[in-house]
Amino acid sequence: MAKTDNFQTRQPASPTATSSTASMGTSQRESPLLILKVGTSSLMLSDETGFRVNLANLARLVDTIGSLRRDGYQVVLVSSGAVGMGCIKLGMTKRPTDVRTKQAVAAAGQSHLLRLYEDLFGALKLQVAQLLINQSDFLDKDHWQSVKSTIHECLALGVVPIINENDSTNTAEMRFGDNDNLAALTAVQLEADALFLCTDVDFLYTANPRSDPNAKALRIVDEPWALQVDTADEGSGMGTGGMATKILAARTASTAGVPCGLINGQ
Repeated sequence: MAKTDNFQTRQPASPTATSSTASMGTSQRESPLLILKVGTSSLMLSDETGFRVNLANLARLVDTIGSLRRDGYQVVLVSSGAVGMGCIKLGMTKRPTDVRTKQAVAAAGQSHLLRLYEDLFGALKLQVAQLLINQSDFLDKDHWQSVKSTIHECLALGVVPIINENDSTNTAEMRFGDNDNLAALTAVQLEADALFLCTDVDFLYTANPRSDPNAKALRIVDEPWALQVDTADEGSGMGTGGMATKILAARTASTAGVPCGLINGQ
C-alpha cells in the first residue's frame, strides 16, 4: 500500500460536531482503532480475458495491516470483492448486471475472498473473522449492538474483523450501494480514531486527472461537506463506488468527528 497522507479531512473545530459518546469511546480505548476500506479495483485486475486477483496488492494490504497491528493499532477491514471473486471462481469474463445473478455470484465469491484473506493473514500469524452486514443492522438498535459487540470481542481476541455488505440476500431497498458508505457508518458507530479509503489515484483532485490536465491535487480538506469537485467521469468499472462515494463517506465520517484519508491502493 502507498503513503497514507494523500487526502485527509480534519475534525470539525466545533465541539458540537463530535458527540460525547464518541469522545468517551475513544478515551476508553487502550489502542487506537482504524477502519480501512478496500475496493474491488484494488483487489482485482481485469482485461478482455476476464478477472484475476491482484495478488501483489492483496499481499501488501495484509502486510500493512500486520504492521499496524504490531505498532499497537486495532484495525477493522471493510472489503469489497465478493462479486469479482465469484466471477473468477465461476469462469465469468464480465461482471453480471442481473440482480439475482449478481447475488448468486457474490455468494460463490465471498468464501473464495475470505479464504485468500485467511491464507495471507495466516502467514503473519493473524486470524480473521467475517461479518456480513445489512443496512437494517444499522437501523435496528439491538441488531447493531450485537454487531458492535461481536466486532469489539474479535478485536479483544486479537482477530482482524473483515466486514462486507451481504450482497447475497440484500434487497435493492436495503442496500448500502457501496462499501465506502458502509465503512463510514462503521467508523462513526465504532467511534473510530480514523477512516482510510483505498482508491486508484494519488490524491483527491478537482477533476479526473486522467482526462483533465488542469486537475489540481487537494491534499487536505478542512470542510469536506462544502467540497465541490468534478466526479462525473467513471471509475475503473470493477466496483460500485468511485470518488463521489468516497467524498460522501468523508463527509459522513468527518461530520461525526472521525478524520478520513485516502490511500492509493495500487
